Amino acid sequence: MSDLHNKPGENMDGLPSYQDLENAVLNGATAIHCLTAERNQLRGHVEAQEAELESLRTTNEHLRRQLLLIGDSYLKYATSCASQLQHIAQAMQDIDERNAGVESTRAAL
Repeated sequence: MSDLHNKPGENMDGLPSYQDLENAVLNGATAIHCLTAERNQLRGHVEAQEAELESLRTTNEHLRRQLLLIGDSYLKYATSCASQLQHIAQAMQDIDERNAGVESTRAAL
């Protein structure tokens, strides 16, 4: 009657058979092998992503420097434009003053 209570592959004393133990060990070894392969693959992905991240950081720093140079260049250009406009405004004011002086001289004649 004790045979009815034993699981398949168990001996009479309730221990697993040699075949069951061997299968469990082989399944465990296969699982370890799969996990190791997956871990190595993930490490490769991490290394690739770290290299890409470093490249992106370098590119970002380069672009930041370029933007600063562009900003400085625009400030210099704007300053130059403002200076030229002041010179033009002064020249126009001088011409207006000369024309006013000429008109007043004509009116006096």
